[in-house]
Amino acid sequence: MRTSEIAVTVVVLVLAVLLLGSLRRVSRGRRWLVVLACLLLYAAIVVPGAAALWFAAFPLLVGVYPDGAMTPRWLWLPVGALAVAAVGDLATGGAWSESPWWALVVNGQLLLLLAQVHRYRRRSSTEERAAVRWVILGTLLTTASFAATQAAYGSIGDGSTGSVVAAQLAVLPLLVAVAVGVLAPRALDVDEFLRATVVSLGTVAALTVVMLALPAPTWVRLVVVAAIAAPLALGMLHVGDWLLYRGRPDPDRAVTRMLAALNTPSGQHDTPSTVLQAFTGSLFLDRGRISGSWFEPVGLGPEAPSASESEQFAVDYRGEVLAVLELPPRRGESTLTRRDRRVVDRLLAQAAPALDAARTVVALRESRARTVAAREEERRRIRRELHDDLGPTLSGIALSAAALATRIGDPDASQLHRELRMAVDQSRELAYGLRPPVLDDHGLVSALHDRIGGPDVRIDAPEDLDLPASVDLAALRIIQEAVTNARKHGAAPIDIRLRLRDGHLKLRVSDAGPGLPADVRAGIGMLSITERTDEVGGTARYDRAAHGCHLLVDLPVEAS
Repeated sequence: MRTSEIAVTVVVLVLAVLLLGSLRRVSRGRRWLVVLACLLLYAAIVVPGAAALWFAAFPLLVGVYPDGAMTPRWLWLPVGALAVAAVGDLATGGAWSESPWWALVVNGQLLLLLAQVHRYRRRSSTEERAAVRWVILGTLLTTASFAATQAAYGSIGDGSTGSVVAAQLAVLPLLVAVAVGVLAPRALDVDEFLRATVVSLGTVAALTVVMLALPAPTWVRLVVVAAIAAPLALGMLHVGDWLLYRGRPDPDRAVTRMLAALNTPSGQHDTPSTVLQAFTGSLFLDRGRISGSWFEPVGLGPEAPSASESEQFAVDYRGEVLAVLELPPRRGESTLTRRDRRVVDRLLAQAAPALDAARTVVALRESRARTVAAREEERRRIRRELHDDLGPTLSGIALSAAALATRIGDPDASQLHRELRMAVDQSRELAYGLRPPVLDDHGLVSALHDRIGGPDVRIDAPEDLDLPASVDLAALRIIQEAVTNARKHGAAPIDIRLRLRDGHLKLRVSDAGPGLPADVRAGIGMLSITERTDEVGGTARYDRAAHGCHLLVDLPVEAS
């Protein structure tokens, strides 16, 4: 058997495999049309005088790939017209292709390519997109094979037997790619193969152009090529990443970015939200959700993804599920790609210990808040007992001692009266030192009017605030510190707003000053506010967007 016959046999076997595979998957579409298009395409390449079949085979392949359905259906009109033109050119011995109007036939293929691009971007599923990328990979390899044949033999399919055989085998990568795209497009990671092909062919092509176009001796050109080979390959690597992944980071860079974000103050304070943003940012997702038993669910995007359209990933640490991530595919795709899953796996491995540490911090913060709440409630009880029970009792005994000293004129009785009065004063000072009496007697709003009231302060708060002992004391101290700082910098008037909403006391202290500078260093006042807030498990932040200084504090009431 001659070499050319062997080549044809190999290609026919590939087409036979493609045909059998498409028939086995006939329930998913008319894939035999893809096989027919491949047969016509191969005949146009290898059969002498049948080049016009290209204008029937290529439009058909573009229209029905990968599932055998013409999408959109109106593409049957241009595909049929091009097929008629191809048959007419064959019937007239190539006379039609010599006519000026044949340019319409040639340019008509562009319409089909644009339709395929529209289908890829708007209608294709993730599997169909992978199938298209397989064809792109096969096209690049076939083009490179034809270029190598031209360079080796000086012609493609003409002259020597080697040129003919090489031309017949050059189309094999395209046919194999079409077969994989139809039968199992996601069996292998086509993106990695395509990326390697783009980088390799781009680097070789660029170095070849430099080698041939540089007007210098051969040894100079070799030195130049050797010098620019590494930088050029690195540049092509970035080009390949951009073409295939549109800037999405690889697993290593995604992990590096997430760890850097977790090491920031905001990342340490709100670890679940930071982890979610790391996942969605690395995958270029506009929606996502993370939930767990120890924190409030966090969502990203205008609407949370539904369970049917998103995939769930458990963040597991030492056999315990700390959180569940819900990640939908990108817009226009049906599932996450293989590379996306590698990124997710690497991020999950690093997110698990970070979430475990965050859970420990939350547990410690809640324990501290409970301890502070219990301490303040106990102080409130002791102050009331000192004020309501021990104080009046000591005062009554002091009055009795005074009456006794007056009646009998005994110096010891007078000394007893003086000591009892000192005990009454000490008990009162002790009671007042435990907690501000106005808080327990009249509430937080009255305490604010009493401690910081003035013409430069406006207080907007409901009068019936019933708060735990730890929360009302923390709110009073925080507002006192904020008002003191504002008055110190001449930032009057000062507005104070308190609201009880969703189990939290939300307070806002605003002034009319110039606001906080960008590089402000936290002083004793700001540190005191932070410490008071952390004691009861709340949050405090400054709103820098509006004019002036605006302190926003959120104190949990139910937990306290």
